[in-house]
Amino acid sequence: MTNHYNIQLIATKTDLKVSYRDTKFRKLEHLRGKLDQDTMDKLGRIIPVSELNFAHFMIKYKGIISYLPIESKPKSLYSQFLEEWHRFYNQYMGIAPKFTGADGNALKQIISYLVKIAGSEQEAITLWQLLLSKWNTLNKFHQQNTDLKYINSQLNKILQNVKENNSQSNEQVFTRAAQSETGKNFKF
Repeated sequence: MTNHYNIQLIATKTDLKVSYRDTKFRKLEHLRGKLDQDTMDKLGRIIPVSELNFAHFMIKYKGIISYLPIESKPKSLYSQFLEEWHRFYNQYMGIAPKFTGADGNALKQIISYLVKIAGSEQEAITLWQLLLSKWNTLNKFHQQNTDLKYINSQLNKILQNVKENNSQSNEQVFTRAAQSETGKNFKF
């Protein structure tokens, strides 16, 4: 997880953005204000190497430097779908997927359709997670085609295959009723 902080040098009104990934220092950016050689020489003293040390630095430099977390934006629905697919692909194939613009367009179409049949964005992401978790229950031909362009072009058949392969116990674990365009109810 990546977190960002705004560090303001109060006397010079210099703002810096510092980023941490998994609590380790990742990147420093100069946002605004004067940044001279003297300040550059002292930056190492005011930036914690680990995000876990922020409380200590806030106390130590109180009144001289302001340390404020930058609130991160919630992930878009597209990012959530993409993250789930990357996780699935890495687990299923054992390698990172190649991702192109055509894959991005296919994913957008998959999202649009799943939101339409599920009724809400949250239900759509849940349905996507279910679909990917049940991939090994699909017929062999579908299992061998994990490409997003293929999934998009065969989504109706894949959903039908998942539905057919679901046993009674699986339906009790995850049951979602969604309206299709024809008004029929589906349960997964």
